[in-house]
Amino acid sequence: MAERTIDLDENFDSLNPWVRKSIQLFNDGQYLDKISRIYNYQADRPVRIEDNLRRQIRVAHNNRNDEDLIKLLSQLDKFPYDEPFWYLLKNVPGFIDSNPEQVRRIARTLYSMTDEEVVVRIESQPKLNQQTGPMFNNWLRNEFQIKSLEEFKESTEGIVILGESEETGKNFLIDELNQDVSKRPDLIAKVNARYVIGEAKWIGQSGGNQYKSVAEVLKFCGAQRGQVLRIGIIDGYPWMTKKPTGATVNDRICVEVQESTYNSMSALLLNEFFSSLMN
Repeated sequence: MAERTIDLDENFDSLNPWVRKSIQLFNDGQYLDKISRIYNYQADRPVRIEDNLRRQIRVAHNNRNDEDLIKLLSQLDKFPYDEPFWYLLKNVPGFIDSNPEQVRRIARTLYSMTDEEVVVRIESQPKLNQQTGPMFNNWLRNEFQIKSLEEFKESTEGIVILGESEETGKNFLIDELNQDVSKRPDLIAKVNARYVIGEAKWIGQSGGNQYKSVAEVLKFCGAQRGQVLRIGIIDGYPWMTKKPTGATVNDRICVEVQESTYNSMSALLLNEFFSSLMN
């Protein structure tokens, strides 16, 4: 829980205008459908084991044949559970034969499941792709003009986004724009002659790791230097203000983002934000 200093019911208008717009966008009822155009989460299709291999796995499991079971499973891309040693056992030649203790240990774990459960876990739907950085980058490339470094520097009209590699983008910010960055930000843009850089995050829920991501964005925004404008591009949970009961959300993530004076906003507002800089 965090202590709010701004009463959202009484003083909503005192929030940063882009924060305010993001909250309103979140509350419009179609937020998830809209944001899915940027963060397009898709699960891969379940992989079905070939019938003969499935039968062999079940036979080896039922017969408690450790080595056969492990070797059969090594033919598959997916393992039934998160086993730290599995990648090495599967991919280093001879490791299955030369590490019998680990083979036995892993087999015992597999025997704690039924043969059917082992197969079901292997064939279950993979986790959603959660690489939000590439999704955001792909959306930028579809939404805006992408320029090479020289074209980007020469541009003085309209909205352009720097293409280029991680290293080239980072070096440009450090060497030519005098920015203190440890990596290339997710966004390097130019609106007419104004440079804008930003970090983008999807925050799906509350929690420690999620807060770390939010803290990184706010720290990035706080390192404003010179005429380069820094913004936070945040989507998801941080814009939630009310619980199903109607009570105000006082989670640290939400409070710190919503009460921040920095220009933090949903990616859905980027076009509008860029346009505001052109006026």
